[in-house]
Amino acid sequence: MSTVTQVESATPKRPLTLGILAADIDTAFALRLVAGIIDRASALGARTVFLPGHPPSGASEFDRQFNLVFRLPDATAFDGLIVIGTTLQYHLPPKALEAFLSTLPQVPTLCVGFASKIVPSVVNDNYGGFREVVDHLIRQHGCQRIAMIAGPAGQGEADERLAGWRDACADAGLPPAPELVLQGSFSRASGHAAMLSLIERGIAIDAVVAANDEMALGAMACAVERGLHVPQEVRFGGFDDILAAGRLGVGLTTVNQSHYELGSVGVSHLLAAIAGEPAPGLTRVPTRLVRRQSCGCGGFYAQPGALAAKLPERMAGMLEELAVAPEREPHYREAIQLVEQGLSRALVEADFQPLLAAVHAVARDALAAEGHVFGVQALLVAAQRWLIEPRQLTPEAWAAAARWLQQAQIALAGLQDVALQERHRLHSEQAMAFRELLKTRIATFDLRKLLEHLSEALADLRLDTCCIALYSGEARIDSLDDFDLPTQARMLYAFIGGREQPDLHGERFRTHDVLPARAWELAAQSSALIVYPVFHGAEHFGFIVFSVDPVVGGPWETIRDEVSSALKASLLVSELAAARDALRSDLAQAREGQRELADIAHRDELTGLLNRRGFLAEARLRADRLHADGLAAAVIFADLDGLKQINDRHGHAAGDVAIRQAADVLRRGFRAADLIGRIGGDEFVIFTANADPDALAAMRDRIYRLFERASQDLPFTLAGSLGYVVAPPGDAISIEEMLARADTVLYEEKRRRKGAV
Repeated sequence: MSTVTQVESATPKRPLTLGILAADIDTAFALRLVAGIIDRASALGARTVFLPGHPPSGASEFDRQFNLVFRLPDATAFDGLIVIGTTLQYHLPPKALEAFLSTLPQVPTLCVGFASKIVPSVVNDNYGGFREVVDHLIRQHGCQRIAMIAGPAGQGEADERLAGWRDACADAGLPPAPELVLQGSFSRASGHAAMLSLIERGIAIDAVVAANDEMALGAMACAVERGLHVPQEVRFGGFDDILAAGRLGVGLTTVNQSHYELGSVGVSHLLAAIAGEPAPGLTRVPTRLVRRQSCGCGGFYAQPGALAAKLPERMAGMLEELAVAPEREPHYREAIQLVEQGLSRALVEADFQPLLAAVHAVARDALAAEGHVFGVQALLVAAQRWLIEPRQLTPEAWAAAARWLQQAQIALAGLQDVALQERHRLHSEQAMAFRELLKTRIATFDLRKLLEHLSEALADLRLDTCCIALYSGEARIDSLDDFDLPTQARMLYAFIGGREQPDLHGERFRTHDVLPARAWELAAQSSALIVYPVFHGAEHFGFIVFSVDPVVGGPWETIRDEVSSALKASLLVSELAAARDALRSDLAQAREGQRELADIAHRDELTGLLNRRGFLAEARLRADRLHADGLAAAVIFADLDGLKQINDRHGHAAGDVAIRQAADVLRRGFRAADLIGRIGGDEFVIFTANADPDALAAMRDRIYRLFERASQDLPFTLAGSLGYVVAPPGDAISIEEMLARADTVLYEEKRRRKGAV
């Protein structure tokens, strides 16, 4: 296994970001896996973004809408990906799952729970673990006819466990007879049906193993119903070590697989790959055989000679076997001491109550800190090996100790059931309260009011982070297969650190970044986030981001559903209001359009100045006002010198540049209130008020200097000549007459300048 110290991103501005793709993350197994991923990533300084879609093979619009979250990661925002194949492989055949993996971005990728041929994988040792339980039945109990209830054919884990059964039998010289293999579906009902078939066909067996505990429990229940004694007449073994395996009167011998460790090892390997270390193609996480009464071991399998004598040594061995995370070691050390003390008192007093009290105390702490008692269950399994010392106990005492540990497992199962029921009740109440709050506080579908009351609802849920992002522009999906996520999104609503962050509202960011940079900074304490799509029917609006707590879980999908529905209604009402306002403003828009069209008709396209029509119309109006006010007016005529030579030598594109540069010179040289127009190819006119001849002469010289400066950055000489005429106050001369006089003066100016040269 790779040893990974804290890893820093190649970009020091942010920690490493790991995307976790899965089909389901709220089952008991999945939550243990999630906890392992989050704890290990957090310990190594990486953050995790969970992207829970639906089965990629889903054909419904709802499934396909949900699966758009699988398109969120890209190689810029995500440093690596973990695909939880444990759940995906139940919905996709191996080839389809490999095809799905091949569509992911080109970043280091690792598959957990499915042995991929194209990306590194971390899986439980299904083959070795199942072979161990079969070997145990053969070698320790002398079984010769072991029936196998297999899982779905073609499913990776099921096939590996079937291979473990075959090889264990073959190596022991027990040819696996075809009649001993029965097909199941990983359900308890299929295990019951398989056992019933064995009994009714009269197949001789002395043991039954099943590819998972559910099928094994169903088969064992069928055997008891038909009057068979377990383990005297038939022995049983399973795989998974679910809580129910230790609940029945006869505990099920099984194989314990740590999903927590699976997630933890997966993160370590992925971070090593990101750091440039070579990644092993396939890593198998060891499993552990748990021997209980169903195989005939009586719940006690430790050999007295193999037990350590000192508690610190035994505690170290237990911690290593349990693969306890470093940050949880102090809690587990205390738990081991409590269980040791309770077991010792129980043995001295010949009473189960001291051990039961210790287990209850440890379980309460575990539920508060981790949300489950899976770790305590594993601790009790390990206690059989490490805490029962050889104290010269009588057979009766050994039997009592084994019985107490089994009863403690049953008590744990009950506590876990109560905790799960309480969690479901709490989530249901939270979801109902969330819906009611939105309904009672929001009388209309006003989006602003929805967001105002959302903070209150989220605070009641004690949720740390909830951010809603909408794609920029419309995202109405006609074809999900071809739909690419919009590149830009904006933050509609940000609730981080248990409170609203209004400064982030409206901030735009790259869709694939999931959150704006400032939001990531505020959410630094939430090392794990989960992303759900926000959609309604064929409309995909964006996504909603929550903080993840694998201990308490959360009604994430309920909030997503309520927000999506409310958002759709609010947007619909907004669209209807916009349409109503548009109808009301049609006339104003038409008038504005007419003004815009008129402006276009009066503007020169090349320079943006007024054209002949626009200049004459506006100049006439100004001239009339000046005449009425008794003020003087002036018209300046200007044209470029040598435009034909520029066109001939440098091309007409250069001639266009010269015309635009001349327009800029005139804009800079005259006042903003002056009227400037281009009335011909190289001809410009200016209308100005309150101008006297001396001021106009100074202005003309300034324009000439501006032409010279502009020429310094051009491959040709930019020059122009100006002629002007002044209409004294009260002189009713027309604009056309003034232009004609100014044109005459212009040509006189051209001759003067040529003569001066």
